[in-house]
Amino acid sequence: MEIYIARPGDSLGSAARRFGLPEGELAALNQLGDPRRLTAGLALLIPSPASAPAEPRELGACLSETAPDSLLRELLPELSFYCPLCLSLTEDGGLAPPRSPRRKYPADTAAPLLGAANIAKGAFSASLARGVLGPAEGRERFLAAALAEIEAGGFRGLFLKFCYLYPFDREKYSDFLAFLSRELHSRGLYLFTALAPREEERCESLLCAAHDYEAHGRYADRSVLLAYDWGYECGAPQAVSPVNRLRRVLDYAAGKIPPGKLLLGFSGYGYNWALPWRQGQRALPILHTAAANLAVSLGVEVRFDPAFRASYFIYTDSASRRHIVWFEDARSVQAKLELVEEYGLAGLCRCDGSRLCRAELALICARFSPALLP
Repeated sequence: MEIYIARPGDSLGSAARRFGLPEGELAALNQLGDPRRLTAGLALLIPSPASAPAEPRELGACLSETAPDSLLRELLPELSFYCPLCLSLTEDGGLAPPRSPRRKYPADTAAPLLGAANIAKGAFSASLARGVLGPAEGRERFLAAALAEIEAGGFRGLFLKFCYLYPFDREKYSDFLAFLSRELHSRGLYLFTALAPREEERCESLLCAAHDYEAHGRYADRSVLLAYDWGYECGAPQAVSPVNRLRRVLDYAAGKIPPGKLLLGFSGYGYNWALPWRQGQRALPILHTAAANLAVSLGVEVRFDPAFRASYFIYTDSASRRHIVWFEDARSVQAKLELVEEYGLAGLCRCDGSRLCRAELALICARFSPALLP
């Protein structure tokens, strides 16, 4: 695969002729809403013959509970594992039932994993997690509920997504991981964990304070680094997943966890901030493909930050208010693939439930082939 950066005056037709490709093929791969238009600075993925065999790496995706069978049939041949269902904790340590009717998930290629999260009313809850981190009966109730759902759905293991835990629950959370590891592994099941990013041992944030990297490395089969949301809905404008910060996280993580147990998590969205930004102001999430199409429709130049390896553009809306949009493109995906290789990671995982866009999947599959879980 090749990446071409549109120049002033380029059209999709001129770009297609440059590489000897049909316009429709180029537009479809890059999911351009208006195939007649381009804008300067836009990154286009250009299909080209593979120069070397794809290297085996694990690729996973967290999907929506309502993902149609057609999406599963399309994606599963390219994946090592997937999480099609994530259930919330209940106050008594159990799991809330699925919103959709229970079903058996395909497991002949990619391994389906059941997700479980300490989420209440749409947000992570440290107090909700305490019901399973402390009392033995809470752990046993959680395990029984998880095993029942695993059996009902044909899952191959559990993907534990516990974040924003109280710092004083760090040791209890590590003990909980040891308990789950012992119980799940004795039944031939996997334990995956979500791991909040940190750059050093000292961390006072609720996001990561209770995550003991060494414990995750000891007890989990795989840990997914949630390597995004530096730029987030309630924060100041910046790249969502800046590569310079990812390097610091990976430098720390690789010293605590065997790199072959680590997966680099990534998301499918950026954010649109109104300017000037003020504390308390919320940004609007926007899918990467939608951001690219917005830049094209507005005719504004897309710029690329070489340190963050992320794209952004600035525009003025109909009310004369300026905006900045940070998003990721093929260059950003390529940077993450390079990090996976450089640090010897197990692979990658799309974590946010958004669908992998065609260009992302093509770029990943050109470099890596889906490795089966051991």
